[in-house]
Amino acid sequence: MMWQVKVQREQVEAVVGVILRIPSLVLAELWFRTSPEKLTDQPDDVTFIITVIYYLKLSQESESLMFLTDSSETQRVLLHLLTQCITAAFICYLLEITNWTRFVFLAFVLPVLAKIMGMPSDVISGVHNFSTIFTILLVAFTVFNNLSYTFETVRVLLRKLSEAVTEFGWIPVILASWNTLHVGIQLLIFWLYMFISHIYVFIKVGNSVIIQEGFSMIILAVVGECCATPISLLALSVTVSYFSYFILTFTKIFLQGWRGYMNDNDTFRGWTEGGTMLLIAFQTGLTDLKPIQRTFLMSILLFIVVSSLIESMYEVADPILLSLSAAHNRNIFKHFRAVLLFTFLWMFPLYMTYSICQYFTLDFWLLVIISSGILTTFQALGSLTVYSLFIYDSLRENSWEKLDDVIYYTRATVRVFEFLVALFVVCFGLKETLVGHWSLINSAILIVHCYFNVYKRLETGWKTFLLRREAVSRVESLPQATEEQLNSLSDVCPICFSTMTQAKVTSCNHFFHATCLRKWLYVKDTCPMCHKKIEVKKNDENQTGIVVENNYVHNLMERDDELSEESDMSESDTESDASTEILEEDNDQIFDNVEAERAALQTIENNAA
Repeated sequence: MMWQVKVQREQVEAVVGVILRIPSLVLAELWFRTSPEKLTDQPDDVTFIITVIYYLKLSQESESLMFLTDSSETQRVLLHLLTQCITAAFICYLLEITNWTRFVFLAFVLPVLAKIMGMPSDVISGVHNFSTIFTILLVAFTVFNNLSYTFETVRVLLRKLSEAVTEFGWIPVILASWNTLHVGIQLLIFWLYMFISHIYVFIKVGNSVIIQEGFSMIILAVVGECCATPISLLALSVTVSYFSYFILTFTKIFLQGWRGYMNDNDTFRGWTEGGTMLLIAFQTGLTDLKPIQRTFLMSILLFIVVSSLIESMYEVADPILLSLSAAHNRNIFKHFRAVLLFTFLWMFPLYMTYSICQYFTLDFWLLVIISSGILTTFQALGSLTVYSLFIYDSLRENSWEKLDDVIYYTRATVRVFEFLVALFVVCFGLKETLVGHWSLINSAILIVHCYFNVYKRLETGWKTFLLRREAVSRVESLPQATEEQLNSLSDVCPICFSTMTQAKVTSCNHFFHATCLRKWLYVKDTCPMCHKKIEVKKNDENQTGIVVENNYVHNLMERDDELSEESDMSESDTESDASTEILEEDNDQIFDNVEAERAALQTIENNAA
């Protein structure tokens, strides 16, 4: 049974549209690489360039039909003929031309046919000029014939664009147009074409000194050569974004399988690395440097991009690793893949740091660059440690009560190390600013680094510590549930749904595991069941004072009820007067009791203090 592949017209138009726009990018790249001053001073160079592009191979003498005896020449000519025929067929398909006029587009192949027929070079040149003029006239005829349709299409497009901008804003419209026109794919194919071409040329006629340095130096030289203009630099940034997206997506598939990719809707993953590449390249003036300077600067830029990519891989993989351990997943292969990936995440940044320090002297900029890789290494080691603690807890028969504390101390250690690394970078920058060469850019970077990586880390860590201490004090102030209470309750913890051998009782008479309640109180200070605020109780003496105060209020309310009943039972003025006297005497006695109980409460509070 043969499979029938149905290709929709929209897909064909998209592919052809991408392919047809690549030559325009190549011409723009050549225009940027050509010196305008040189072309202005020497106009003959224009003729020379045109001659090289169009007549380099056609200017050879062909009367003897040498291409029939030369296999490489034959392959070249036949390839050109096939390419021209395919191009004509695609144009007829896109324009929906089905009658005899489709053969008019074979005018493209006339120069190649003249070459095959062995005509002289001047005749071939005349045939080429005829084909060019005929093609221009054909394009002009097509445009003028559809001029009204073209204006109507542009008018509708502008109206829809205006409505879209009004409703959604400029940024969503630009992103939608970027995806609709497949601009990213065009830039990606354009840069890959340049990269492959430069590798071929570099190996054939490249610098022997760089070739002796090894394959990595060749790649750096070629990448540096492929970002010499703004267009190629933009294409390189887009290529880095697609490469990062592929790596991050593969990371998720590696950990979760194909199902993880199907449930993933993050289409902008990886663009951070591309944006970083473009921003730093413009700031450092990459396009204005000489090739050898671009090669060495490209090593630093790629180190920054790879460090950012490694950090993004960690951010994708960290929740997956912890979910495997916390959920007690028994799939050994998933655990093996996760541990293998995190081993790579903490080892590879160290290798990159060691490699780059072999070529460059340590200064403030280099320290800022390598610090991100070192932090990623310790973050990965911290996640592996937390993962190991969860695995150890899952292998125990009973739940580990101190697990939450140990995890907190582990993560706190990683955070302290991050803070110390950031503080060391700031101190090194201050030393270099005061003792060495001062610059405005270094000072600005130092201030930004000091604020975000030192002050904000310290502020976040201190807030976390205060929240944890407050939660611990709230939980420890709650009474412990007795065995009789747990037996009569015969229920599970409402937070983790596990059986309760020990529990804390809130003031609203709800039972929770102490660890579970403490985790809840990290976020909210209310009961998880009824959302009543959980107050901190100082000690047992305060609880006794509260009980005495509640008993005093309860007795006072009972006494008022008795007095009200006695006043209602009075039937005459005499009896009413007598009852009034009794009430006054009773009120005096009540006030005396109130003063005595208040004095007792004050004594208890003084003892507690």
